Amino acid sequence: MFQMESNQLTTEFNVILAIPSLITLAIIFCLLSIKRSRALLWENFLISGLIVALASMNLLEVITFGNLIGNFSLLIKPYYAIAIISCSFFLCLSWRLNSPSESTQRTFYLVVILANLVVLPLILFTDAIITGAVRTSYTVSRVPGDQYWIFQIYSLVCILVGMILIWRSYARANNPLDKKRHIVIFYSFLPIVITGISVLILMQLGFDINFSIFLPLSTLLFVIVYLFTENRSDLFKFLVNIPYSEERAAYKEVNDRLIEYLARTQTDEKISLKEAMGSIEKAFIARALELKGGDHNLAAEMLSISMSTIYRKEDKSAANDAK
Repeated sequence: MFQMESNQLTTEFNVILAIPSLITLAIIFCLLSIKRSRALLWENFLISGLIVALASMNLLEVITFGNLIGNFSLLIKPYYAIAIISCSFFLCLSWRLNSPSESTQRTFYLVVILANLVVLPLILFTDAIITGAVRTSYTVSRVPGDQYWIFQIYSLVCILVGMILIWRSYARANNPLDKKRHIVIFYSFLPIVITGISVLILMQLGFDINFSIFLPLSTLLFVIVYLFTENRSDLFKFLVNIPYSEERAAYKEVNDRLIEYLARTQTDEKISLKEAMGSIEKAFIARALELKGGDHNLAAEMLSISMSTIYRKEDKSAANDAK
């Protein structure tokens, strides 16, 4: 009787563990239903491949944790093979952030493909890396083969080299907005790294823990950030949603000024279109000067106006404020 209750609790707990994977699959489905994101995915085969690999891993996790199949050994090898493919896509995405030449990019992709052609058959068709699966007290775990270290080293190299490449792309970016995109992508991948390192340490200490429980949502964060910062307008929209960011402050200032004058149009109060446009111009000039470190010449060049115009707008603004 006690054993039956214990098995029932284990089954229920397994189903609970499937929730992160189900949430991830639902979010991926929502992404694919948005026309804009579908267009971006069609243009970017690397991020599309990573999403397909992620969805496949989530589906296998749902099948496993939901006890939808009895022979877990049939799933464990494909799961680890897809994990290798996901690491490879991440590495290629990190490399592409550095804007390499087309020939260099093709060479890099070829090296990654050749590495996959070596590792994937070892996982799928031999017992060198994975020999099977075993059910633990609450989940399903792999039974490592003698060459399991190959999987560990390959995935670790992909992650570490990828992080270095992302940081390198940040250092080499030519303008502040591109730098912000690369640093945001870098930080979006940190949860995966921190989680992975924590799980590995806990496993070495003898804890019965599974990385796949934490992987779905942390990986999806990286995918969403990479996808929705693909161009500069999308990046700015993304940064606007980050509290205390410069972009949020700039957006709020312009938006507040615009709303103030639009609100007046809903009443009988007269407004000055010239005054309204001047207020918006003031916000743009202030932002340009902030970005260019107070250099009026660079700010004027950025806004495609003369430096005298900036000085005139500043003097006029100061006079209005004095009144």
